[in-house]
Order: sequence, then structure tokens, then C-alpha cells
Amino acid sequence: MEPSAAAGYHSYVTGTLGLFSLVDLFQLLASARRSGRLTVDHPRGRARVYFDKGVAVHADFDGMGGEEAVYALFADERGAFEFRIGMPAPEETIKSSTENLVLEAVRRLDEARRDAATPADPAEPRVSRDAIPTRATLADEALRTGGGVTLTTEEQVLIDGADGIKTIARLASQTGMDADRAVVVVQRLVKTGMLKLQTKRPRTARLVARLTQLPIATGAAGVDVNIVAAWERALERQVTHVACRREDGTVLVFGLQLLEGAGPFLELSRDAFVRANIVANEALLVRPFVPEQSQ
Repeated sequence: MEPSAAAGYHSYVTGTLGLFSLVDLFQLLASARRSGRLTVDHPRGRARVYFDKGVAVHADFDGMGGEEAVYALFADERGAFEFRIGMPAPEETIKSSTENLVLEAVRRLDEARRDAATPADPAEPRVSRDAIPTRATLADEALRTGGGVTLTTEEQVLIDGADGIKTIARLASQTGMDADRAVVVVQRLVKTGMLKLQTKRPRTARLVARLTQLPIATGAAGVDVNIVAAWERALERQVTHVACRREDGTVLVFGLQLLEGAGPFLELSRDAFVRANIVANEALLVRPFVPEQSQ
């Protein structure tokens, strides 16, 4: 995609669909608040989409007009495109916000693929079940204002639950959604800018259980402040509990108490050792934990 200039109504961007997606193109024009005409030389005929300060207001393609023309173009992304600045729309046929228009176009494409049992475009990276979604700015604005974007029940549930800690698989399990279906919906929301994927994950610490000589609150475990700080930088939120996995696979959960200089040790009171049946100097895999009541 290349910016270019010409006399009169000059070009802002030109390129070829396939190398550059319509989602990215619409988002670029919306964020730049551009006014003008997007033209696509499609094999089925010329498509035109007019924007007014970043808002799509009119479209025509293959005998269709308005939103249906946009949806048809998204369903068959082919051809060279050019956006010319300043060309006014001959009429207004699109009532949806640009964000909602793009989301609905991608939603329809997802549903069409599912109904036809067609695999997703291999050029699109497949989101893993273990990926950790978090809300993007667009989703936060939509939830705060309640306008601009209309979400399906599935989309709303996943956006509400996306806290940057829970994986897609865990979100699906908690909401009763099929994990593969949740992956498809999250991928759609990531593509349209509603969600983003957490790229940093807190590292699991291998700590040795040690009987502490320090005052530790009931039900708490002491962890070195530097380990906790690294967790909080990755999660971008405060850590209040830790989950400790034993060699037999069982998991123990403790409240977190910050300690200076604890190093590679998990400091526990005598009461905690007895209640949890932990052996002194037992190695545990320790990571941040989000209590169910706060999810």
C-alpha cells in the first residue's frame, strides 16, 4: 500500500486487496478521519465506498447499495484499490457506524464459512485456545458509551470476560461456550480491533516451601517482591493470590504476602504446612491466581 498524490482529488492510498485487507483499510480511513471515495477494481465490477470524516456513508457494488454492498465486497476481497480524498458521496445509504459495519461484515464471513464448513483463510493467523485476550480501546469505549457497536451475545460475553489473565479455553469453560467456537469469535474481535491478545504471560516460579520465621497472615504465603513485580508487569494488574502446583498435580491456593529478600523460597507458617500437608523443602510451581469471586 502506497500513499500517492495527484492533481485535483488526489490519492491518499493505493494498493491491492489480498496484500492489504479491507478491515485494515477501513480502520485506517476511520482513524485518520478521511473524507473521499474508496474505489476497488473488482473482477465482478467496480466497487465504490464513500467516507465522510472517517465514517462510511455510501457504497455501491455489483448491483447492490449501502451496507449490503460493503458486506458483499468483504466476502470477496479482490482487486486493486485507490482512495481519493475529497470526493463527496452522491447520497447516504449506510446507517451503521464504521466500526459496526466492519464487525458485521467479518461476522457474516465467519458464519458463511461455518455454514459451508469452509476453513478459515490460511493467511490469517490461527488464535490458540491458550491465548489470553484483553479488551482493546475500541471495546472499552463501546462498553462505556453503549453506542457505535452492536455485539452478539457471544461477543459480549467474551469481551466482558477478557481481563488479560484468563485464556480463551478458560473463558469458554466458564461461559459454557464451545472452545473452538470461542476461538473463532475471539479471532473475529481481534481482527476488528475489539480485543487484543496479551503477549506477555507471567512466568511460573519454582519455589521451595520453607517454614518462615516472619509474621505471615493466616492463609497467606510469602513471595519475594521482585517475583511479584514481574508478574504484575506481565499482567498489568495487582496480584493478590498465588496457586502452587505440587508434583502430584494438586494445586494449593494462598493469599499473597510480599516479602523482601525471600528469593527462591515460598515462606509459609507452621499452620499452613500442617493444613496443606506440605513437606519442608518441597518444590512447588507457583504462579499468580485470580480468585473466582473476582472474575
